Amino acid sequence: MNFTSSEYEKVMREPPQPEAPAPSGAPDGCRCVGCPYWRGIMCVSCYRDLLKGLPRGR
Repeated sequence: MNFTSSEYEKVMREPPQPEAPAPSGAPDGCRCVGCPYWRGIMCVSCYRDLLKGLPRGR
C-alpha cells in the first residue's frame, strides 16, 4: 500500500544498509600510528612523549 505517489517510497521502506566503518588510526608511516590519543590530526606536542616523563601515582 502506497501512502504517496512518490517514487522513493519503496526505497524509504527498505531497512538501512550498514555503511563501511570509517578508517580508524593514523596513516601508515606517521609517528602517531598506535597512539590512543589519535583524533584525526597530529598533536602539536606528542601526548605519549609527555606522559612518559610524568611520575606515576603511589
